Amino acid sequence: MLRRVARLARGVAVTALLCASVLFALALAELGLRVARPEAASRIEYPCFYLPDARTGFRYAPNGRGHVSGHFEIDNEVALNSLGFYDDEPADAAHVGLRVLAAGDSFTAALNVPRDQVWTAVLERELRARGYADADVVNLGLDGTGTDVQLELLREYVPRFRPQIVLLAFFANDIEDVQNGRFTRECYRDTVLSYQTPVQRDALRARVDAHAQRRMLRALADHSLLARLALTAWEGPRTLFRLNFLQPSRAELGITPELLRERAPRGRESFEALARFAERCACGLVVVPVPARRELEASLALARGVSVGLPLQIVDVLPGVRAALARDGREPSDLFFRYDAHLNGYGNRLFAEAVADAIDWRPRGEDAEPVASSGAPPPPSAR
Repeated sequence: MLRRVARLARGVAVTALLCASVLFALALAELGLRVARPEAASRIEYPCFYLPDARTGFRYAPNGRGHVSGHFEIDNEVALNSLGFYDDEPADAAHVGLRVLAAGDSFTAALNVPRDQVWTAVLERELRARGYADADVVNLGLDGTGTDVQLELLREYVPRFRPQIVLLAFFANDIEDVQNGRFTRECYRDTVLSYQTPVQRDALRARVDAHAQRRMLRALADHSLLARLALTAWEGPRTLFRLNFLQPSRAELGITPELLRERAPRGRESFEALARFAERCACGLVVVPVPARRELEASLALARGVSVGLPLQIVDVLPGVRAALARDGREPSDLFFRYDAHLNGYGNRLFAEAVADAIDWRPRGEDAEPVASSGAPPPPSAR
């Protein structure tokens, strides 16, 4: 009897030791992940202030608030203005000497950097420092949009603000967004849903509802990097345990190579519509291609290619960006986040400074357009 009790005690001790060893190993692994912070274990969070919109597909909620995070390199609180854009309130017309509107996608919305680091805010400070004390740059950036949606925003806000200059910050994937068609976005149970049809919306909502029932796993993913990493490895990088954004796959959207070939003219058509708008609005519209991480010239080359023969002014800011990188002893990769392909704070600043240098901001006749400049514009006193 005593031997049996002794064997049982030894077994319990061994089991307890094994459990303790496992728990210690898990704790050590969790500690190691918190120190190393591998990108695959990070949480990617979109702000929940998207609203469906009949004209543009979606918008940001006026005065919306949200949080943006990702890859252990982005952690930003976002506060929108009364128009629903990531910017200060536009200045009253009576106090504005030079009004600039800037439209674009996520590179202009720039929700991943503090608001004072967004290139439009930097540009406004640059213009004021260069003699245009009453300059006001209004940011109309809306992420996930193409040239067609950006043009809709210009049609809405140019008559309202009557700017002297309009900047369309063009990025290479804006044409792809036009070809893919417009999306609607909404916030559902703290998850951003992006879809094109009510059927897709309902399917995405059902996925979120099912995920909400996995309470224990959700709690583990929320509090443990090790659990999140394991769940990401099991379900893929776009799992709801890691990312609060859902969109149907290309197959679910029905986007095939044949369909894209059929829609290929849409890119050119969007630029033709942009050119017609620029001619009618007398608002000094300038297309400013944004550098791309993989190839700085990609946006510039595509903008030039799709606008051949159109009366659109395309300004090349890359010489100024490259000169600033050389001055600072930096590499092109330093313009961007390490894992996220968007411009970081440094990249936003250099892009804004290059835009300030590349355009002559001096007012000319009512029908005149801004022209490329080889240097900084002179102050008003020199006009």
